[in-house]
Amino acid sequence: MTASLLSAAAPASPGAVLLLPGLCSTPDELLHLQSALRRSGWHVSAPHIAGYSFDAERDSQRASGFAQWVDRVCAEFERLKAQHGTVLLAGISAGAALALAAVARLGKAVAGVVLMSTTLRMDGWSVRRSRWLLPLALYTPIGLLWRYRERAPYGVKNQRVREWIEQELKDRRISRAGCAAIGVGHLREYDRLRRAVRRSLDRVQCPVLALHAREDEVASLSNIDLLANGIKHAPLHTVVLENSYHMISIDNDRRQVAEETLEFARTVAQGRAPSTPTES
Repeated sequence: MTASLLSAAAPASPGAVLLLPGLCSTPDELLHLQSALRRSGWHVSAPHIAGYSFDAERDSQRASGFAQWVDRVCAEFERLKAQHGTVLLAGISAGAALALAAVARLGKAVAGVVLMSTTLRMDGWSVRRSRWLLPLALYTPIGLLWRYRERAPYGVKNQRVREWIEQELKDRRISRAGCAAIGVGHLREYDRLRRAVRRSLDRVQCPVLALHAREDEVASLSNIDLLANGIKHAPLHTVVLENSYHMISIDNDRRQVAEETLEFARTVAQGRAPSTPTES
C-alpha cells in the first residue's frame, strides 16, 4: 500500500492539548493524562516555561514574573492553533490558574479548558492556620529565610504512591508530585497570578471543565464556588472526585480524571458545550 493511501486511511487528529503542570514542577505530574490523550489521537504539548517550570540544570530555581509565564503559554497556544486548529488547555494546581490567565487573554480562540485542583484560595484541611502570615514571607525580607517544603501526604491519598514519592524526594530534588522545595520568588509570583486570575474570571469565554477532590488538602471546594461565581460568560461543568487528595492526576481517581478530560475534549472539539453545567 502506498504512503499516500496509508495517510488517507489514518484518522484525523481531533486537535491539540496544551498541558500545564504545577508550580516549579515537570510534566511527569500529568503522564497518565498525556498517555490517555495521545492514545485517543490528540497532540500533546507540555512546554518548559522559564521561571515557572522546574529546571534540572539549575542548582537553584529562579522565578520570572507571572506575566512572562502567561506570555509563554499564549505563544505556545498560537503555535499549536496554527498547526492543529482545535486547541484545549489543561492545568493542575498552579497550572490551572495559569491556564485561566491565558484563557482570559485568548478568549474564544480556545476550544476549552480543563482545570484540575484549581488553587485560587489555599484553604484545604492540611493548610496551617498560620497561613495568614504568608504575605509576610512573600513581600517582606522575612521571605529570604523561608521556603515551602513538600511534606506528607504530598497531595496523594494512595499510600503506595505516597511512599514512592517519599523515596523519589530522598533520591533527587523532584518527584512526580512536584519539587521538594519551592522558593519565595516562585510563591510570590504565583500569589500575584492568583490575584490577577480572580479579577479576570469574567473574561473566560470558552467551555470549562473543573475537576476537584472533595478531600483536597491544599484547596477546598470553595475554589469551585469561586469559579462558579466568577465565570459568567462560559459553560462550567464541575466534577467532584471522592477518592483523592490534591494531586488528582496521579492519585486514586487518575483514571476518572483522564476519562472526564477525554469526554470533555471530544465534546468541545465537536462544537458542543458540556451536557450539564455542574455535577457533584
